[in-house]
Amino acid sequence: MHIFFTRFPLESTYGGAEVQTLSLMKGLRERGHEVAFLGSCQVLLEKAISYQLSAIRLDIGPPPVTKWGAVSFLWRKFGMRRKLQSNFQLPDAICMLSLTEKLLLTEWALRQGIRVFWIEHDRIGRWLRWNPWLPKLRRLSRLATTVVVSDLSKRIYVEKLGWNPENIVVIPNGIDLQKMGTRDWELGTGYMTDTSINVPGPRSQVPFLHIGTIARLSPEKGVDLLIEAIKDLPNVHLTIVGTGRDEHRIQQLIDAANSITQEPNNLITLLQSVPDIAAFYRSLDIFVLPSRDHDPCPLAPIEAMACGIPVIMTDACGTAEYVENEKEAIVVPAGSSGALRKTILRLRNDADLRHRLAARGPEIVAEKFSMGRMVDQYGKLFF
Repeated sequence: MHIFFTRFPLESTYGGAEVQTLSLMKGLRERGHEVAFLGSCQVLLEKAISYQLSAIRLDIGPPPVTKWGAVSFLWRKFGMRRKLQSNFQLPDAICMLSLTEKLLLTEWALRQGIRVFWIEHDRIGRWLRWNPWLPKLRRLSRLATTVVVSDLSKRIYVEKLGWNPENIVVIPNGIDLQKMGTRDWELGTGYMTDTSINVPGPRSQVPFLHIGTIARLSPEKGVDLLIEAIKDLPNVHLTIVGTGRDEHRIQQLIDAANSITQEPNNLITLLQSVPDIAAFYRSLDIFVLPSRDHDPCPLAPIEAMACGIPVIMTDACGTAEYVENEKEAIVVPAGSSGALRKTILRLRNDADLRHRLAARGPEIVAEKFSMGRMVDQYGKLFF
């Protein structure tokens, strides 16, 4: 089967959506499908080429996701549609990842006998809820199959945006289990044993709790809540890995928290990246994802569980609906630094609970979040 993937974003970034798209494309190719990418997303173009996938660059103009973009789309859409249609080779199926082609190509593709799938990895923001093109998008959604990554996302599409639930399929994100591996030393020691992870600060023979998070630095991820939750806890190190538009504000919060602490072993560190993500997870005693708003199916808590790390996440994470609370991970109410603090203290004082969560994590990831399982579920949609 010949399958096209398309994406025309406002900004090209390398995040969870891009990781999952590339993994899906590679997985489908390995299963014998002919896979190609068409779009303006620089990240996907470069990565697709590096993976020896067919990739075609096409610049058609900005999507209608800003005020001016939505207004100018009224007259820009005609030329954009012509460019899109002239670059298609009539695949068997097309997976659309961005708003532009969903609005411009869905009806045309169906008339050509092409099966249409809308893949929705991203959170639903104001740019969509208040978009003047939403009514048309809603009508077109009844012609396509929308694939979302969690039941939480499905409810939002149905209840907030008006999608027909019969046109929505839920397929959770998947990860490379071999890449993550498992943690093979005792939990709860709180000592950095992997020298590839450079966390500056004092070293002490007093055991400390190493907490970590990996998140885009933007308000909906709630990293500020995690800083507030731990800033005066004794013998706690917090390592934050991420970049984003809130980076300056987060660094200011970190500096303020570090300046007032009276505990010599307290430290909050911000890293833009780490050289080995699996090694970073294995350096932790607890992983926390403090999302305060719709977070469809974040990969970070799944990866941490795969490494045998106890995980705390909020109920704003779609991933939380796939785990059994208190047995596979701890789920707390979104938007509450107090709930995060209480749960961190509980895990610090309960080594047995940490060990139980750590032991179950890799099992639940293998059952529900493997890359192979995700690709197989998508493959079934195409037949």
